[in-house]
Amino acid sequence: MDQTVWVSGSRGFVGSHLVRWLRHAGYALTCVSNTSQSDGRVVYLDFADRHQMRETLDRLGPPEVFLHLGWGHVYQPQSPDHLTTNVQNGINLVDTCFERGVQRFVVIGSSSEYGERVGALSEDLAPEGALNNYIMGKLALAAHGFEAAARLNRTFLHVRLSYTFGAGQQHNSLINQLFKSSAEKTALDLSPCDHYRDYIYVGDVAEGIARISRVHGSAIVNLGGGKVIQLKEFIRRFWSHLGSDPELLRFGAHTKPDHEPPQPHCHLDLTRLKSLTDWTPTWSMQDGIAETIAQLRSGG
Repeated sequence: MDQTVWVSGSRGFVGSHLVRWLRHAGYALTCVSNTSQSDGRVVYLDFADRHQMRETLDRLGPPEVFLHLGWGHVYQPQSPDHLTTNVQNGINLVDTCFERGVQRFVVIGSSSEYGERVGALSEDLAPEGALNNYIMGKLALAAHGFEAAARLNRTFLHVRLSYTFGAGQQHNSLINQLFKSSAEKTALDLSPCDHYRDYIYVGDVAEGIARISRVHGSAIVNLGGGKVIQLKEFIRRFWSHLGSDPELLRFGAHTKPDHEPPQPHCHLDLTRLKSLTDWTPTWSMQDGIAETIAQLRSGG
């Protein structure tokens, strides 16, 4: 594979898996960061400084594709930075990349962009209900990206990613809390967990993003498992794979965290993904859970 790709957010959960997948597949890969690096392995791009980005792109040569996963304060969805700094940095990056010759720009968004809609969610649906600042910021950047791509004859792809699981998430993630409680044989206090999610294994996310990055023609593209599961059931399945006592799961010990977006009974429609890439996710939930646990046990 001779496609040149730059990736921001390469050290995050999804980004780290994506980088490993791209390298294994033979992509010509460069990792970039908005934070100054000293080890030389990551290219510094100051998203607030168009001049610096122009110089860097001209010096290294523009990639064919830029995959933008970097986004500040993702665990603070109501931060005002999502509507100011993050959007402006994204606009600077999109404009500069297109101006200097990048052909395709891919932004990773969220299935929460559909808001409180229920049922099968296709890309043509507008959001319903309340949206947090994180989601509004992603939508604002996407609107600009599509306009810029149309004006400059480039491709802008906006991936709406559903809930992703796998090894390598933040230490306080649900997956890691389950793993830690199981290892220590301690009870885990949970919310009622009666809301719903469309889950996808991170290995499929990495491959899906790579496949979407080869699409010619701007589009919003859903990337998820394409099925809905109640969070309580997902937790029970994961806990069962760990071989742990179900009595240690204390559902309803506290309320659902206020910062979490609405999670109604819905799933992503993958018709467009299949049409554009001739592919849909291949990991079953059972196999994804088993692989996640194996990696956690090996320290991965």
